[in-house]
Amino acid sequence: MASSTASNRREQLRRQQEAQARQKRFNRIVGIVAGAVALVLVGVFGWVFVQTMRTNAPSGDGSSAAALVPPNVNADSSALVVNTTPAPEGAPVVTVYLDYQCPNCKVFEEDYGAMLEEEANAGTWTLQNSTLTFMNNNLQNTASTRSAYAAACSAFSGPATYSAYGKAVYANQAVQEIRGSEGYSDELLRETIPAQVGITGDALTQFQSCYDNQSTKGFVETVEKAAYADQVTGTPTIAINGKIIDRSKAADGSPEALKALLLANA
Repeated sequence: MASSTASNRREQLRRQQEAQARQKRFNRIVGIVAGAVALVLVGVFGWVFVQTMRTNAPSGDGSSAAALVPPNVNADSSALVVNTTPAPEGAPVVTVYLDYQCPNCKVFEEDYGAMLEEEANAGTWTLQNSTLTFMNNNLQNTASTRSAYAAACSAFSGPATYSAYGKAVYANQAVQEIRGSEGYSDELLRETIPAQVGITGDALTQFQSCYDNQSTKGFVETVEKAAYADQVTGTPTIAINGKIIDRSKAADGSPEALKALLLANA
């Protein structure tokens, strides 16, 4: 009887030990699975975090930089005003549509630019520039866009500096259009011309930051869209109070004749 009781106790102990071993194996498996799930979740959350950071990170093309609108912008942000002093209330508005790579725009500026600005500063009219960039496609480069950005950045130093900057860009226009050429170099636009028109010190630092970050990109794009909405199909084009003027009707093509034609259509 004693032998049977001892045997039963040994059997119970064996079963208990086996049960404990099974429980340990089960716990170990659960731990391994839980750890694997945790690693997967960490990986998922890490991927989401990285993707979020990539989405919100600066693109490097200036698109994430603070958008800047020059202080001499007109009421609907479709052009930059050239007047150094405001024209009287009710004065007509003359708009010049231009592209800095356009050879005829350079000739137009040389022939009529001085007259247009003199009359603007005398209060005859408000003069404003609307810059397009279609010559990029013609010449297969980005010089029209970059010079438009740069000119808009120069406007933060005042309308006189903006006007001088535009004239300096034209002065550096290639004698002959060459498809695929660089056009205006970054060095010219961000260093050489600013020095020529007196942008120095903190103003130069701000100008170069504006140019490097393409901070006026949004403004330039708005201007171009407005120009196409105005039915402008080429440059140079001139309009008064929104009416596009046929310059061929200027009697002898002189600055005085253009002035008379503009005022006759005001």
